[in-house]
Amino acid sequence: MDTVLTDVFWVLICAGLVFLMQAGFTCMESGLTRSKNSINVAIKNITDFGISTILFWAFGFAMMFGESVNGWIGSTQFCLSLDDGSWTSTFFLFEIMFCATAVTIVSGATAERLRFRSYIIISIILSGMIYPVFGHWVWNGIQSGTASGWLAQIGFIDFAGSTVVHSVGGWVALAALLIIGPREGRFPRVGAHRKIHGSNLPMSVLGVLLLWVGWFGFNGGSTLSLNDQVAGIITNTFLAGASGVMVTLTVGWIIRKQADAELVIFGSIAGLVSITASAHAVSTASALAIGGIGGIVMLGVDYLMDYLHIDDAVGAIPVHLGAGIWGTLAVAIFGREEILGTGLSRSGQLLIQAIGIGVCFLWTFGLAYGFFTLINFFLPLRVTVEDERIGLNVSEHGATTELLDMFRIMDSQSKTGDMSLRVPVEPFTEVGQIAERYNSVMEALQKEAAKTESSLQEKELLLREIHHRVKNNLQVISSLLSLQSRTSKDEQAIEMAKESQNRIKVMALIHEKLYRSKDFANVEFNDYIKNLANDLFASYRVSASRISLKLEIEDLSLGIDTAIPTGLIINELVTNCLKYAFSKDSDGEIRISLRSLNDGQNELIVSDNGVGIPETLDIKNAESLGLRMITNLTERSLHGNVSINRNNGTEFKIIFKEKEYKDRL
Repeated sequence: MDTVLTDVFWVLICAGLVFLMQAGFTCMESGLTRSKNSINVAIKNITDFGISTILFWAFGFAMMFGESVNGWIGSTQFCLSLDDGSWTSTFFLFEIMFCATAVTIVSGATAERLRFRSYIIISIILSGMIYPVFGHWVWNGIQSGTASGWLAQIGFIDFAGSTVVHSVGGWVALAALLIIGPREGRFPRVGAHRKIHGSNLPMSVLGVLLLWVGWFGFNGGSTLSLNDQVAGIITNTFLAGASGVMVTLTVGWIIRKQADAELVIFGSIAGLVSITASAHAVSTASALAIGGIGGIVMLGVDYLMDYLHIDDAVGAIPVHLGAGIWGTLAVAIFGREEILGTGLSRSGQLLIQAIGIGVCFLWTFGLAYGFFTLINFFLPLRVTVEDERIGLNVSEHGATTELLDMFRIMDSQSKTGDMSLRVPVEPFTEVGQIAERYNSVMEALQKEAAKTESSLQEKELLLREIHHRVKNNLQVISSLLSLQSRTSKDEQAIEMAKESQNRIKVMALIHEKLYRSKDFANVEFNDYIKNLANDLFASYRVSASRISLKLEIEDLSLGIDTAIPTGLIINELVTNCLKYAFSKDSDGEIRISLRSLNDGQNELIVSDNGVGIPETLDIKNAESLGLRMITNLTERSLHGNVSINRNNGTEFKIIFKEKEYKDRL
C-alpha cells in the first residue's frame, strides 16, 4: 500500500471516529437533560448533521477550502464532485465532521426551551456561513500544506479546532442563550438558584467515553496523514482529558465535599477541548498542565455563568468556549517554537493567538447575535411556558409514552376532580403495573367519595334545617315579647321589649340568610345591612324622606361568629341614631360604611349629622345597655377597638378582624 492510500485510509478511519462523537453528544446531552426533552435532543443531533452535511457539500466546503480570495473566502469546488479525486472526497468527509461538531454544541446549550424550527435556522446560519468563513481564515490551504487564510498568514495556530470548532460553536450558543433566556425555575426571583438535574448521568458518562474515542480521530486525523506524530498527538489528547477529570474531581471534592459526577463529565471534555489547538506541538507534561488548567477555567466560567443568570443546560459554554479560549492561548505558552514554525516569539505568538480569539468573537458572536435578534422579532426562538412545562418531546414532536399518558390523566384529574377517569393500561410493562394500581386506588377513592358526598348532602340538609329552626324560634321569642309589651302600660318596659325584639331580629335575620344560602358558614353583609336598617326604620316609624340612609358597603362575607356581634353593634348604633340624634321635626342623615382594610382588618363606621352626644359621655362606663353592648361586643367578641368623633354629629368607628376558625375554638 503506497503512502497516499495509507493517508486516505487513516483519515477515513478518523472521520468515522469523529462521526462517533455525534453519538457521544447525543448520549451526553440526553442524560444531562430531563427525560421529557430526550427525544428533542436526539432528533436535533441527527438533524443538524443532515443540514450541515448538505450545506457543507453545496457551498460550505468551497467557502472554507476553495481557492482563496485574498485570504477571506473560497471561490471554487462548490457542489463537490467525485471527479475531484479520492483525496478531496476523503478530506471533505473528515472536515464535514468538524462542521457538524460545531453545530451540535449549540444543541446542548439551548436544550429544553429552543423551538425545533429555531434550531434548524441556527444550524443553517452556523454551518452555511459562520463556520466556513472563519474556518477559511484559519485552515484554508492545510490540505496542500500552504496557509492561505489571513489569520493563518499572520501566524495564528489552531491545530484541530479549539477555536475554529469549539469556540465558534460556543460563541453561537452564548448568543442564542442571551436571547432565549434561562429555563423556567432555574433562577427564581427569591431564594437560591435551582439546579435542574439530568435524567440519566450514566448515559452522559457513556457519551463522554464515546467523545474520548472520537477525539482520537479529531486530533489524530488532523495530521491528514499517518505519520510519526499521530501517536504523540493521541497520547497528549488522552493525558489532557485525564488531567481535566482529576483536577475537576479534586476541586469539586474540596468545594462541595463530595465527588460531583457532572463536574467530572465537564472536566474531561474541557481537558480534551483545551489540548485540541496544540496537541501536535507540546510535551506530555505540558498536555497534563493544559488539560488540568482547562478544567479550572471551565469551573470559573461555570461560576460566572451562574452569577450572570445564563442557563446552559449541558455546560457547553464553560466546556467548549471557556476551555477553547484557554487552549488557543496555551499554544503560545506551551507550544514548541520549532514545531509551530511561525517565527514568532512567545509573546508575539500570544498576541496573535489573542487576536484570533478576538476576531472569532467579533465575527461569530456578533453575526449570530444580530441574526438571532432579528429572527426572534418575527419568529420567537423559544417555546411557550406551557410547552416547556409539558416537555419538548410532546410539544415539538408529538411524541408520547405510557408514563406521559398516565401523567396526563393524573393532571386532568387534579384539575377537574373527575375521579371516573382511568389510566390506559399496557400489560406486561412496569408502567402498566403502576397504571393498574393507580386505577384501583382511584376506583376505591371514587366509591368513598360517593359515600362522603351522600353523607355531606345529609349533613347539609340537617344544617339548613337547624338554621331554619333557630330562626323560627327566635321569631317566636320576638312575637312573645311583642304580645307581652301590648299588655304593659309601662312605657319603659315597652321600649325595652322593642329593643329586645330588634336584637332578636338581628340574630334571626342572620340565620335566615344562612339557611337560604349555599354557604352555611358566611353571611353576605351587603344585603344583610340593607335589610337590617330598613327593619329598624320601619320599627321606629321613621320616614326615609325625613331621615335619609346612606350605605357604603363593600361585598364582604363574614362568618357567623363575626356576623352576629357586628349585626348587634349596627343595630344598637342605628337605634341610637333614630331615637336620640334628631328632633321630631328635623331632617338628617345616617350613614353606614363597611369596608376591608389592607392589613386584613375591617372598618365599620356608623354616623349621623344630628345633635351629637355630650363630650362628658364615656362609652366604656356608660349606664346605657346599648352603649355597653357596643363596647363589650367590639372588644371581647371581635377583638377590635371603637372610637368616637363628635364633630358635626356623631361618628362611631370600629376596627375589627374576621375571626379565624382556630379563634372560635
